[in-house]
Amino acid sequence: MFDPVIAPSGTLLGLLQRGRGDGTLHALAAPRAEALNALNHCVTNDPRHDWQVENRSLYYARLYLDLHGDLDPLEHHLFRAEDHFETDESRTGLALAVLGHLASYGRDDALALLRRYAASGSNWTWALDELALRDDDAGLRSLAPTILDRFPTTAEGDAELATALQGAFEPRPWRLWADDPREAVATRVRAAREQGSFDRWQQQLRPSGPRPGWSVQAVFEWAQDGLERGTTLHVPAARCLTAVAGPDDRAAIVEAGRSGPDGARSAALHYLAEARDPAVLDLIESAATDPSESLAEAAVAAFERMCGDAAVDRARGWVHRPDALGASAAGVLASRGGP
Repeated sequence: MFDPVIAPSGTLLGLLQRGRGDGTLHALAAPRAEALNALNHCVTNDPRHDWQVENRSLYYARLYLDLHGDLDPLEHHLFRAEDHFETDESRTGLALAVLGHLASYGRDDALALLRRYAASGSNWTWALDELALRDDDAGLRSLAPTILDRFPTTAEGDAELATALQGAFEPRPWRLWADDPREAVATRVRAAREQGSFDRWQQQLRPSGPRPGWSVQAVFEWAQDGLERGTTLHVPAARCLTAVAGPDDRAAIVEAGRSGPDGARSAALHYLAEARDPAVLDLIESAATDPSESLAEAAVAAFERMCGDAAVDRARGWVHRPDALGASAAGVLASRGGP
């Protein structure tokens, strides 16, 4: 991927490409057509030098809402012929992430685009992960046959399906499909899940990652070591905690979520959020205001993956916050159709 061409900092496009806060003010003051052209250019030509460490999707999604922008340019970008041979996820990832946030804010057109792209796009796994957080059960179940048709019913196809299931960032669609009333869907997904579990067991026997017998502290050290080397491992580390942690480890995990180093703290927050631990919402609120950008983003991401009455109640209290946690709370409430 070529380095992005960044416009001068004094221009509207240059401000939006840099993710500047005053870029929003200039966009709202500019003629709407000019502002939308600049915004569409940013989302369809990712301006970030390293898209894996710079989070810009919420910034652009909120500007789409403020400008009442339509999604035709994003649709054109996602479904261009290039999608069949330029399959690097960096080409479409920003647009899909923006659509995910817009779907959280109640934009049904964004939800429909994500469903279409998950069914036919090359970066379908990213779209499915976005839908896992925003779509309802019926919408996800409707995608099952199309997704499974991507994998031929051969030994090679079954192996590829197991790899896709194992590598899914969000497990919710696969869990739904494993319990699908359509026997053909459920049987195939369950078989892939069993194969994936066996593969993970084999991988755990290798020295490169978590292994049977690892302690909670060892998992935290692995997550922290990854962060220091520039690799975010808090999500897989949280899954490892699910395998190795017992009831007696809760206090240590909560303490790590409160005052541990950034990598361990992020892993603890994701684990506690998945477990709906009663302490996690206070820990998320504290971490979301931390000077560490990676930790604050991990805290917001952990909250976005929560469900249940406690998360919704806390979202009502956070919705007026001016930061990313407030935006996330607004998305949670919008996705549940209530104030």
